[in-house]
Amino acid sequence: MDNGNLRAVWKDNHENQMGLQFLGESMVQYVIFKRREPDQPISRVAGRDTLKGLKRQIDAFELGSFRS
Repeated sequence: MDNGNLRAVWKDNHENQMGLQFLGESMVQYVIFKRREPDQPISRVAGRDTLKGLKRQIDAFELGSFRS
């Protein structure tokens, strides 16, 4: 990014997406888009957390394939 932070985006074939901006000092800014059911709207969440907290968000949204 222009501000010197590293940004990464993961997408899959099911309209799920996770974008991260690494802020330093083990902090990350994130946005997660998750389609839970084919006929339901996409769930969205965004925030800032520690790397450990982000792992909990990934587990909560069942995006374990993004951790591999």
